[in-house]
Amino acid sequence: MSTKRLQKKKAAMQAKKEQQLKKNTVAAKIETSKTEPLKVGTSKTEPIKVTTAKTEPAKVTTSKTEPLKVETSKEDTAYDALYEKRLNHYYNDLKWLYCELFRNHPEVSGTFSSLTKKMKEIYRERSLSMKEADQNCAADPDWFRKTTFTGMAINPADFADTLAGLSSKLDYISECKADTLYLTDLFQATSNCSLRIIPEIGSSEDLHDLAVNCQKAGIRLALEIPLSLSVDDPQSGAPCVLQTPAFFNAMLLQILELANEGASVFSLGVLPVMNSENLWKLHSLLRMTRMVCEIVCPGVLLLGETDRTPSEAAAFGGTSDMPELHIVNSTQLMSDIWHTVATKDTALLRHGIDKTATLPQAPVFQNYLRNRNTVRWNLDYDFLKDSFITEGPHRDYLNEFLAGLFPDSFARGEIYVNPETEEAELCGTTASLAGIERFDYEGNADGVSRGIRYDVTLHALLLSLPGIPVLRSGDEVGQLNDYTYKTDTSKASDPRWLHNGRFNWTLAQNRADAETIQGRIFNSLEQLESIRASHPVFAPDVPAHTLETWEKSLLALVKETSEEKLICIYNFSDQDKVAWINEQDGTYTDLLTGVQRDAQAVELPAFGFIWLMHTK
Repeated sequence: MSTKRLQKKKAAMQAKKEQQLKKNTVAAKIETSKTEPLKVGTSKTEPIKVTTAKTEPAKVTTSKTEPLKVETSKEDTAYDALYEKRLNHYYNDLKWLYCELFRNHPEVSGTFSSLTKKMKEIYRERSLSMKEADQNCAADPDWFRKTTFTGMAINPADFADTLAGLSSKLDYISECKADTLYLTDLFQATSNCSLRIIPEIGSSEDLHDLAVNCQKAGIRLALEIPLSLSVDDPQSGAPCVLQTPAFFNAMLLQILELANEGASVFSLGVLPVMNSENLWKLHSLLRMTRMVCEIVCPGVLLLGETDRTPSEAAAFGGTSDMPELHIVNSTQLMSDIWHTVATKDTALLRHGIDKTATLPQAPVFQNYLRNRNTVRWNLDYDFLKDSFITEGPHRDYLNEFLAGLFPDSFARGEIYVNPETEEAELCGTTASLAGIERFDYEGNADGVSRGIRYDVTLHALLLSLPGIPVLRSGDEVGQLNDYTYKTDTSKASDPRWLHNGRFNWTLAQNRADAETIQGRIFNSLEQLESIRASHPVFAPDVPAHTLETWEKSLLALVKETSEEKLICIYNFSDQDKVAWINEQDGTYTDLLTGVQRDAQAVELPAFGFIWLMHTK
């Protein structure tokens, strides 16, 4: 009897065990595979798994996407599967970062659920061509490092009055050989921390039409969704994006919706300055923004601007396994270039280029000669101390020389005193700072030619540096300072309008005349951009290092791949110079003239340059 009872007891225990196992399996299925791994990471967020699972099926039946499913059910089904794969890959990290950043907010569970639901809805609204391009980019996540971009930044109101007017000017953008169009000053903040198009510029329909026309013209559309407008609540002044998940969601969804309109690059503007204790919040925000974009629209690129050094700016690119921004603009390079123009000494510029080359895996850098902002003189003053240069007096010299206040200065700019920092900063266009304005006003033809040569040389430097070059609209035709701002009482006290005037279409018509200032600059830049587009060595991710020239006013930099070696030499002096380099690896070709020569004892005219190419 005892044996039978024991066997019955074992059988009962086995049945109970199997029943419990079946119960656990069913419970696991309820929570869905997407959220299952989160149980290991954060117990605080467990309830979210239950609520998000229930809302998932509703996404399939949204009326907006139904027609697409009927027309191309096979393609959509395949792309939906790829979307789910990307979502599953990032879901754990995304949810953990989200709940950690907004851990003190009572609605974090609901806002995260709402975000993931909306992400899929927006993905389903993407066109099949966008989804195909997304998948190509997802399969090659470093594609943007190997693509030779050329950007042009414009203010739509100053360039073409409206977005509709801009659509009619895209042929000009293509003529400038710009493949990426950066729109600045397009949005204004609303009271709920979202952005809207400035009504005088156009509507969302106008932006959609522009995006469609850009796609037809083979031009990437880059929009600015600045954190400077969305970080601070216009009403309360609170840092809403970093503290309130609903506002963060609004920013993300606006990016995704604009991506569906056809925008493929998003600038987050100037990244806010935060103390070291809170800097992790900004990194979390950037990392989550990157993940959301890689889930929904992997072909989108994210950009940010900072006054920090290139090495500090590179940190906002994240790491290889946890990337943040794709592209970073460190304004220090622009300051270094104009410092070199004013001092005729390339030591600081060489130091910056070589230091950047030693950085580990970094974002792609975006480079300007001039943009809508001032030159802020955020230089490496620790390095300059070795040359007995101190910050205050040196800033004064740079501003006064480039503003034309020094005797025999060729530059013409103006000084702006920043009310927040009380520091003097520089305003002016590239052409005016390079000397064209002064000598044209004086009727000095030789001086104008020298100014044009310097203007082109500075652009050649911009085009040859690692990263993505961006021209400010007007630079391609040598547009001078616009002093009409002084007659406008709303602008007269702010010299930053000096280099942010309206685009001069009358003078731009001269670009076809090789005898005019506009034609000489335009044709020269067109040649340089064509050369750059035809050689892989100019790709953004090819690093550069400098060569010793034994002349402090000369800058020689080298970019090299397995097939090409490029040597670029620039003369920042008003005197002819010789670059005493001695490369022994064969014959080089002057890319501008086609003449073959050795890369030894290279002569350069005042304010001139040379590009030498060796094919291996």
